[in-house]
Order: sequence, then C-alpha cells, then structure tokens
Amino acid sequence: VKLARDFEYEERLHFISLGQGQGQKAENLIQMGRESGDWVCLQNCHLAASWMPTLERIQEMQDPDQIDDMYRLWLTSMPSPSFPVPVLQGGIKITNEPPKGLRANLSRTFQDISTEIYEGCSKSREYKKLLYALAFFHAAILERRKFGPIGWNVPYEWMDSDFQVSREQVAMYLESQPGVPWITLKYIIAEVNYGGRVTDDKDVRLISAFLKRYFNEGVLEDGYKLSPLDAYTCPNEGSLEEVREHVRKLPMDEDPQVFGLHPNAQITAQTEAARQFLGIILSVQPRIASGAAIRPEDLVAQMAEAFLGRVPKVMNRKEADPETYKKTPEGGIVSLGVFHGQEMDRFNVLIQCVQSTLVTLGRAIKGFVVMSAQLEDMYNAFLLQKLPPNWGEVAYPCLKPLNSWFTDFEERIAFMARWLHKGPPVSFWVPCFYFPQGFMTCAKQVHARKTKIPIDDLVFWQEPTNGTDPMGCKRPEDGVNVHGFFLQGAGWDVETVKMVESEKAVLFKELPITWIQVVEEAVYSNVSKQPGRYTCPLYKTSLRKGTLATTGHSTNFVCYFHLPSDVEDQGHWVRRGVALLCMLDD
Repeated sequence: VKLARDFEYEERLHFISLGQGQGQKAENLIQMGRESGDWVCLQNCHLAASWMPTLERIQEMQDPDQIDDMYRLWLTSMPSPSFPVPVLQGGIKITNEPPKGLRANLSRTFQDISTEIYEGCSKSREYKKLLYALAFFHAAILERRKFGPIGWNVPYEWMDSDFQVSREQVAMYLESQPGVPWITLKYIIAEVNYGGRVTDDKDVRLISAFLKRYFNEGVLEDGYKLSPLDAYTCPNEGSLEEVREHVRKLPMDEDPQVFGLHPNAQITAQTEAARQFLGIILSVQPRIASGAAIRPEDLVAQMAEAFLGRVPKVMNRKEADPETYKKTPEGGIVSLGVFHGQEMDRFNVLIQCVQSTLVTLGRAIKGFVVMSAQLEDMYNAFLLQKLPPNWGEVAYPCLKPLNSWFTDFEERIAFMARWLHKGPPVSFWVPCFYFPQGFMTCAKQVHARKTKIPIDDLVFWQEPTNGTDPMGCKRPEDGVNVHGFFLQGAGWDVETVKMVESEKAVLFKELPITWIQVVEEAVYSNVSKQPGRYTCPLYKTSLRKGTLATTGHSTNFVCYFHLPSDVEDQGHWVRRGVALLCMLDD
C-alpha cells in the first residue's frame, strides 16, 4: 500500500482475498489489470489450493506483448506445498518472518511503532507499560516454539497482525474504561486474538497462564520483572527511544526461564535438534559397504534373524487364569477382562505381523522371494534404526529407535501374558496398552457396577503413593493402582509425595505407583477446589500433539492427573510445560 501511494496508484490497487468461490473473480481482476495497467493483489493463496493450477495456467499462457507495462500481480501466501513452483520461480519473492531471538523480535516491534502510536493514549503510563508487556508476550510465545512439545503442543504461526490488533484494543479499552480492565484484556488477547489460532485445549490453558504473568497490577510498577531473571524488567515510563535503548541492552542468549520453562528445557531442545540433524546425515549415507566393512544386506539379515529368535509366542485365551475373564452375575465378562481380550487381540496381530515379515525379509535378502516395495522400506528402516512402516501400521504409538522398540515390545507382551496366566495384577502398567483411555473407562465401569452409580456421574481422582515396586504393593478395595508414567518439566519428592522443581540435567522423573480413585462428581468438585493440586495432562508419547478426536481432545492425550504441589500458583507448572508421558524416546 505504501508503494502504491508513492507511485500514486492507491486508486488503482485492487485487493481480493482468495477462498471458496473467489477464483473467477480473481481471474477477471487479473485480465482487467493486464489491460489497464492496474495492480492486483491476491491474498491468502494458501486457502485456495484447488485454484492454484488455474493461476499457474494463467501465468504460463500470458503474452507479454498484450500486457500493460505498469501491470503488477502481487500474491500473498503462507508456506504451502500447493503453491505452484513455476509462479514462484518467475516472480520476486519477499518473506516476512519474525526475527530469531527475543531481543531481535522486541527490537523490530518497537521499530515498527511510531511516536504517534506510542504517545497516542491519554493514560500514558498504563498504555506504555501494557504495550511493552504485550510486545514481550508476543515475542516470548514465538520464541517458546523452539523448545518443541514442552513449549507448545502445536507450533503456531502467530503474526504481527495479532499484536497490532491487540495493541489497538489495549488503547481502546484504556480510553473507554475508568481503570484497566484486566479480565477483559486477558480474555480478548489470550482467548480471542492469539487463542483464535490455537487448536489444542492444553495450549489454550498455557497461553492464558502465560499472559497472566505479564498482564497484572504489578506490571504498572517500575522495575517489574517479566521473568525470574533480573535482566528482563518492564522499562520505566519514558520516550519511545528510551524503550528501544532498553531493548538493546537485553541479553543476546535467552535462558529458558524467560519463557516460563526450567533451564533443563534447553537440553531437551538441543537434544532434539541434534537427533534431527543426525537423522538427516544418516538418511543420506551410502548404502554400499567398502573394504572389509560388513555389507548392509548382511547387517539387516543378522538383525532380522536376531529379532526373529526373540519374537514372543501368540497369546491364547484358553490358557487364561479364571480371574482374568471372570463372569459377572449377569453372565458377561468383567470389564477389565473385556479390555484385556481386546488388547490381547491387537498384540497378537502385531506378533504375527512381526514374525511373518521378518521371515519374508530374510528370504528376500537371500533372493528366494521378490524384494517388494514394502520389504524395501522395512530394509531401509532397519539400516536407520527406525520402526518399519509395515509394523507401525499395526503397532501402538511409540517414538523409540528400533532396538529399544523391540525390547519394549517384549516387555509389553510379557505383562499381557502375565495378566492372562495369573489374573489381574495389583498394579497396572497403563503405558503398555494400545488404548489407555479404554482402561480408564473400564476402571469406571467396575466401580459403577459395584456401587450402582451411573458411570456419567463418576470422575477420577489420583493419589500418588511412595511405593515403587508394582509387584509388592497392596491391591486397593476401590479403584486401581497404576504405574509406569514419567514426569517431564518437574521433579518428584518421594518423601513428601509432591511435585518439586527439576534437578539439574534430570529431564524425566518416574512417577511412583499411583492409586486412581473413582469418585462422584460432588466429591470431586469439593476436593478439586482445594489448593495445591496441579491438573497434569497425560500423553502417550513425548510428541504430545495428535489428531483431534471426536472427544474434543488430541488422540495423544489420555486423561488428567491431579498431582499434589506446594506451589501456590499452579499456572507456574502450566508455564513449565509439565506433563506426564507414557514412555520415553530412548
């Protein structure tokens, strides 16, 4: 728009936002611009993926001799695989991305703010303080993405327009209200402006807790710390140039504490970056051995033979203990028995798949059968220490490398076989299951049938113990004992049975055996209001994100655990990204 103004083309610049039904209008606008020399801007090309081939055809068929010299076509788009490459190659490309680093992001934000905007509110002190807090919040949530799932379950693409709208609303509410409407501003900014892009409900909770750190009464005081570190304070009321100077003095390297995380989060981020880097290097390594080195096909054959000798045998219902599939008075099987049968069937399918494909792969390497595309993918996965795709199709979610995956696979089968042959255990290894949510529902059903209370009126309440031996604990009269969870982002004090800050360089802490009670909603509403409990999400894998299920939750999400804590503000743990995981990645 500024360029059009400089060329006196404001009246001849035409915008159209692409979307459903806008294709023909855009085509007509392009034709008109070519003839008249006007400028045409097609916005949000990534939202019109089906029309992109038409745009490519229009650009390829254009005749330069029939186009006015002043005609220009502007296209805006988010990164998208559907954007036509020839159009991209034939044009001048300009990217607009947020700068890397908190200081650089804040610096650009205040460079883009004019003195008129900065001094444009009658409540000067409140506006300047909130403006800096908002800019800091905007930069912090963008930089938090580099920490992976512990930062955000989904890495969102917040834009400068989110900040600009929020800035204008801060000024508007300050002018129209007698005081600072904290509740209104926090809701509009966290839930609407920025939260409108957030698709995961755990991230919605996080962004609200994050903004609470910056939008409160304390921010109006001079020297208010925006993080636990002394270097990050809200500047005193002053001129725009003084604020820019304050930003220039900020540290170049940001500590994770600036973003509400524990310093250990830096180790997590660097480990993941190194893993991705090494994965890329391994993927481009030559597959041909030189000299006396072992040949790749011999290595894969040895691995297949070794795995084949470790494959557990298929489980058989006829070998079940009487308690495993115990009958109810009505003649049906107990809920936990039904669940075990369903899980056992899934594991048997996986066992058969692993066994048959290992045999076929060994024969294919020797040349007895054709090496199909599926077997070739399996062969390459073995070389890269990754789970073969054909196993992954029938396996449970898991991010472990191949050798660790197979050991874990054996342990899961051993637990299921022990349950089959010896009856229900005193403590259940919930991470073992394909569908942990189903186990939780079964626990409710057992209590509902025992007490005759409708299952919809029951909820879970967790009481961690200080026991660590699943075989040596006592079976509870009500509810179930569970174990095998790992706490990420926080530590655990076994003596006080409470969450604490993580120890240095200790990324995960195994949660002791936890007693899951099934209580009525009335009881839950009373105990859940008591202070000192963090509502901790439980995920299947460290990836945390998944696809959105019909329940409204991610498929990776299992349930919430209510863990005891001495911290008064439970938002502290939310900002820390604390969660329980069913398994680790190594």
